[in-house]
Amino acid sequence: MMVRFMSKPNLKKVITFTTLLLSLSPSFGAEVDSFTKRSQPLADSLEQLNKKSNEYFRQAIDEANEKKDSCHEKTLYKSMRKYFNNQYRGDLGKYIVEAKDFDSSIVTVEESIYQDFKWYQSFVQGFWARRFKDPTAANINVGGVLVGTDKFEHFMGSGYLYYRKNYIKGEGVRAAMEIGYSAETGFMGAITTGVKAYGDLAANFNGMRFWNHVLQKYDDILGTQYNIGPYVECKNNEWVMVKEMNWADYVDYSFDEGLNCSAFPSQKMLDLVQGRIDAVAEKNGVSMTCPVEPQKINTLLPKYGIFAKDLINEKGFYAIKDREED
Repeated sequence: MMVRFMSKPNLKKVITFTTLLLSLSPSFGAEVDSFTKRSQPLADSLEQLNKKSNEYFRQAIDEANEKKDSCHEKTLYKSMRKYFNNQYRGDLGKYIVEAKDFDSSIVTVEESIYQDFKWYQSFVQGFWARRFKDPTAANINVGGVLVGTDKFEHFMGSGYLYYRKNYIKGEGVRAAMEIGYSAETGFMGAITTGVKAYGDLAANFNGMRFWNHVLQKYDDILGTQYNIGPYVECKNNEWVMVKEMNWADYVDYSFDEGLNCSAFPSQKMLDLVQGRIDAVAEKNGVSMTCPVEPQKINTLLPKYGIFAKDLINEKGFYAIKDREED
């Protein structure tokens, strides 16, 4: 696939479009940094995350049943989307991004691996995050995996878009995945943040799996051995939660950007990031590159099978222009 990036004369379009996005949301968060404070120990947040998620799940079911429409699927999904969505539209998304109940690490843009990005290279990190003191997404420990809180927004929000595209509209999984690819290489990704995050793509994909598991009308895209649902069934004309969700069924090393390596629009931007990672490594007296622990990310290749090449980048950082442009 050919990927074209804007030259400097077209930056006015980037700024105009980004300004529009900013006017539509109260915040425009910077990309997560999975390197600068990687050595900081964090308590496992899985139990608290599951507890809160299932509380919201039950609230959504109760509200759907109040509609008295005999288990209408659209009503259930609409009710769930009130909670399971991004931080601007969903209560669970906001709860996770705020990370108040989790042991977390937060990195300011000024101390992050993206601190050298200029505004014309990354409008979000080179200007917006600095101007409005918007830090990178927090990192939390979920079952032993270092996960940026932004990944949950991708999981719940973009994951639902994947689900609709693939299952409800019937356009296929590749068409669904194109939503994420276009975002990561476009205005919602590399053009404005300076990062194409494979971790985001993996979170999107697993979110699609979750939304399918809610009613489990279809076998899991990765195989029947991953049929985790249904979480909800219709009994006596009401929705009933028959199984609790567990984030450990979805979160794996692919969510960790220190393992599932990102890509950058140019070699120059990649070099800037690697230079900052080298500085962190020297400070801590360790060797650090991406993937930090190759053996961990390599274990995921059999799981994702034919989708691994689109979701997992185990080979390390690369410049998008060099690898993906014709």
